Amino acid sequence: MGEAGEIQIEIEAAKALVYWKSFFAEEVVSQARRLAAESGQPCLVTLSHYRQAAGIAVRSLPAAILHRGPFNDDKVA
Repeated sequence: MGEAGEIQIEIEAAKALVYWKSFFAEEVVSQARRLAAESGQPCLVTLSHYRQAAGIAVRSLPAAILHRGPFNDDKVA
C-alpha cells in the first residue's frame, strides 16, 4: 500500500465500521463491569473480566452489524 489513492472507502462504510467498533468496545466495557460486580468486587475490573466480556460481546456483534445503526446497503453515494 504505497500510494494514498489506492483504496477508497465510501463514507457510509466508514461510518458503519466506526459504529461497529464503538458498539463492540462499549459492550466489552459494560460486560466487564457486570462480571466484576458479580464477582463481589465491582471496583476491580481485571483483564480476565475483559477477556470474558469480549467473548460475550463477540456473540452480540452480528446482530449489531445486521440490524443496528443508520446503514443501508442500497443507498447510492
